[in-house]
Amino acid sequence: MKYFVSFFLLIGMFLIPVTATAHTTILIPQIDKNGEKSVKVLHFHPATGSGLMGIRLGVEDTKELKGLESIFLIYEKEEKKLDAVAIPDYYTVRGERRETYTIPVNRESGFLKPGDYVIVVKHKAHWKKYEGLYRQKVAKFCLNYLVGINSWSNRVLKNMPEIIPLVQPDRVSAGTLFRAEAINEEGQRIPHAKINIEYLNYRLRDAVLDTTAAGFIDENIADITIFTDSSGSFSFIPTRAGLWTFTLVDGDSDKLIQGKELAYDSSISILVK
Repeated sequence: MKYFVSFFLLIGMFLIPVTATAHTTILIPQIDKNGEKSVKVLHFHPATGSGLMGIRLGVEDTKELKGLESIFLIYEKEEKKLDAVAIPDYYTVRGERRETYTIPVNRESGFLKPGDYVIVVKHKAHWKKYEGLYRQKVAKFCLNYLVGINSWSNRVLKNMPEIIPLVQPDRVSAGTLFRAEAINEEGQRIPHAKINIEYLNYRLRDAVLDTTAAGFIDENIADITIFTDSSGSFSFIPTRAGLWTFTLVDGDSDKLIQGKELAYDSSISILVK
């Protein structure tokens, strides 16, 4: 395939087309008609625009609703819970209306000073019968507010695997290189770690994803897998503007729940200009 040639750029890195089966939590920055900024949280398959599932804080998992453990903000290594300010609302994808959240980006939510803020959405650990383990999803988005001190390269997740960007995540343009490293819960780089990459392949409206032909963006590398190199780093060139999500699968965790392995899906979403 042509895109194998154009993206097979780094020694020791593999590029593999895949079909995602796991749902992905993506954090999407938005600006409404009044200029108000917010971040929308959706849990579905962004590449195909399908499988939207509801998310709510404090609930137990059901077939269509997944429980979140917490939503919080990191600024200069200080954590602020967003549970009380995240607005519970609904979104519709392919006729499926599910519970979601919108996080306002304003003073009331904790955006008080210029600089880098990281919004984190942490799921509850849930049992995966077919895998024989527990899995926990953690998603983050780095937002530079009012310009200021850059702390985007800091580790923000405590005792959890994480993707750490090596270039400023809000300054990536289509056709330029995005670099990052995968680290485990102890902060050590993970060589040959699996990284799933997904592109939001449809345009967003206020309350519904535009899955019509007009809303389809048609990114031919919308859902792929690469691996980190022997040093635990990876590089990727986003081919077009929009939201790209990178997920570290498993993350080299040694934790157990009731004697069963706990695996992490730790992701970062970036808005490519």
